[in-house]
Amino acid sequence: MIIIGIDPGYERCGFAVLEQTGNKTALLTFGTIKTKPKADFLVRQTEIAQDFTALLERYKPQKLAIEDLFFAQNVTTGLKVAQVRGVLTHIAYEAGLEIVEPKPTEVKKFFCGDGHADKKAMQQMAQLTFNLKDSPKIDDAADAIAMAYYGALVRV
Repeated sequence: MIIIGIDPGYERCGFAVLEQTGNKTALLTFGTIKTKPKADFLVRQTEIAQDFTALLERYKPQKLAIEDLFFAQNVTTGLKVAQVRGVLTHIAYEAGLEIVEPKPTEVKKFFCGDGHADKKAMQQMAQLTFNLKDSPKIDDAADAIAMAYYGALVRV
């Protein structure tokens, strides 16, 4: 099974693609979808949607694990992230993917053993779990790796 994990955002959207075969989990790719900072929000949203669709076409996942939003310190940012999240879940649903939507604290507890793990801990655990030469430089990518891993191993 191929699982895509997403840490939604509109400036940077983390992604990771895993392959689960039996009890082996392989990290196929990870990174961030970046948008132009001064671009109109709809342009940014479209860029993310196009890049996400390209990932689906290339890797053909069966499952999407995407962070469920449960609060936002900045309402405007939270609303925009929610809109991006909605676009991505819609695309995934239309493509026939199973969708799992854990809360960030669930993923952090599963991945690091601490529901309040910080960014550095998530990056280090991604490096250790998948024997990466270096930890992911951008925390959004590390969070997406954890999200995909959660999607691969946790049965909901």
